[in-house]
Amino acid sequence: MRTMLAGVLMGCAALGCAAGAAAPPETSAAAAEVAPGPGARQEGAPGVAAAPAAADGTAAAAAPVAAVAAAPTAVEAPGSRAEASRGVWIGAAGASDFVLPGTRETQLGVWVDVPAARRGARAPAAVALLVDASGSMQGPKMDHARAAAQAFVDGLPDGDLVSLVSFADAAVERVAPAVLGPETRPAVARAIAALGPEGSTNLFEGLRLAERHAAAAPSTHAVRRVVLISDGQANIGPSSPELLGALAQRGAAHGVQITSIGVGADYDERTLNALALGSSGRLYHLTEARQMSSVLERELALLQTTAATGAFVEIVPAPGVEVIGVPNERADRSGDAVRVLLGTMFGGQHREMLVRVRVTAPAAGSHPLASVRLHFRDPENGNVPRVQEVVARYEVTSDPAQVAAHENERTQTLAAVIETGMTQLAAAQDVGSGDFGAAEAKLAAAEERLRQQAARAQSAKEKARIAGAASAVASARKTARAAAAAPPAARRMDALQMNGASPLWMGR
Repeated sequence: MRTMLAGVLMGCAALGCAAGAAAPPETSAAAAEVAPGPGARQEGAPGVAAAPAAADGTAAAAAPVAAVAAAPTAVEAPGSRAEASRGVWIGAAGASDFVLPGTRETQLGVWVDVPAARRGARAPAAVALLVDASGSMQGPKMDHARAAAQAFVDGLPDGDLVSLVSFADAAVERVAPAVLGPETRPAVARAIAALGPEGSTNLFEGLRLAERHAAAAPSTHAVRRVVLISDGQANIGPSSPELLGALAQRGAAHGVQITSIGVGADYDERTLNALALGSSGRLYHLTEARQMSSVLERELALLQTTAATGAFVEIVPAPGVEVIGVPNERADRSGDAVRVLLGTMFGGQHREMLVRVRVTAPAAGSHPLASVRLHFRDPENGNVPRVQEVVARYEVTSDPAQVAAHENERTQTLAAVIETGMTQLAAAQDVGSGDFGAAEAKLAAAEERLRQQAARAQSAKEKARIAGAASAVASARKTARAAAAAPPAARRMDALQMNGASPLWMGR
């Protein structure tokens, strides 16, 4: 789960939709506030000032949208360096610039490229530390958890909100949400030092309490994160990945994201996967407890570079287009539109998603595919709500060769990478259950698809990215083959390594 995933605001009249659509009831309070209103800034619209250029000039995205309605001839296509330099982060394009007439399913690639250098005031954070204090955490694991938690708190500035929750047989509030300062830091330190392991693992109650603490933060603290440290599997209370993932989704509706840190070989990766995906958070697999400090240092560094809060992508299909779904993303529907919550985003983050759509194309002409909008609050400019939009379009042709010849490289690349990530998660589960033949078959097919896509790619950037993904799959195949001859403990670590190395975690 590292970092990945550019456009001009176009008039929405071509789609017959309102840019100021209200947030659905399940959207977080923070997200609802970014719906465009009198004070909202809409990026790149004719007559509307765009944000100033990022200090670093911002790297260009790889692929332009096919065509953009009402774009002045002097304006470069979305995804170009000129667009990036004006501060536009959102981009989208169909699988090809051309579509055959009739009804068929296709894909829409969506990406968000946050400028790498962001200057200005740091957004205050509300962080809930959630520590597994069950019996399995005894010894070095708990020692490292205490040291890492304390170092993390020491790195937070005065004014941030911090709470501490532990869970064993039950959830325990060690520190109620407190504003960090000279008066409160000693009490937080004492509570961290007093953490000790005992009992079972009631993750559900621990997560519910920690999410409640983070969600209750005032609007001044829009960066809301639960940092979970666990080495085991939930065995008291609701414990299925589905139920725990649903709990994470409810927290995400209030702007809470979860950083899940799985330590050792005994944690339930399916549950931590569900927590990270359901809250648009992050997942870390640690082979040793002593790695906790470096992970929390990275989390601290990301908090320091917050570039947007309450972020979500809204996909509004054009007439004749239906959004089927967004694989491996928490997607909420509001009428025909779909919203994907992103939460807090940091400088340099590249986030991508693949949208499955069904298109009923007319016999001829140029048509809009979808309006794709990035909503967020800008901590660099007083948390002003901002909206950026790009309109993805397509041309109708009766020539299949023309469709193939005008494939959008960035969309094709992200489709291949995301689908590979899904395959790698499934293969990791196969390895964990001992079905090595199934893992090998899935990974071999994924690697072959990536190699074919790399051969078709024209740009050096996309070709290199696909080749890198193919090499990673080849490495996963090697790991799977080695696991077949390994003892059970080593096999388990191999499965967790494959799960944690999935491309699905990139950009989160």
